[in-house]
Amino acid sequence: MSYGFYFFISLLLTLAVEMLSLFISAKYLIKIKIQAKEILYWGVLINLFSLPYLWFVFPLFIPLNNYILTGEILVVLAEAFILSKALKANFKKALILSLIANMASYFIGLLFFRTI
Repeated sequence: MSYGFYFFISLLLTLAVEMLSLFISAKYLIKIKIQAKEILYWGVLINLFSLPYLWFVFPLFIPLNNYILTGEILVVLAEAFILSKALKANFKKALILSLIANMASYFIGLLFFRTI
């Protein structure tokens, strides 16, 4: 299967996992007072931009042996910054949200792609 196919499957899996993680974390763990549709809107929008960077842009600049760790850290930080502005939350809360969502999608993605 092609790299593009794996990217498309990863995008769908990431959106599903991260939206659920963001929603549950924001509403019940962090307790951000915001509508669910806003959390989901920003989560989808952020991932539609960050995942292509992680898959197609970062590999051009980050050495392969550091790619996954460095790329994921950069994505978590960038998403946390955007979430903090979009959800009007402090950066620490947004960082926790981003970390939870990205860890969930990373580990579920590992499990998923090991089975196909």
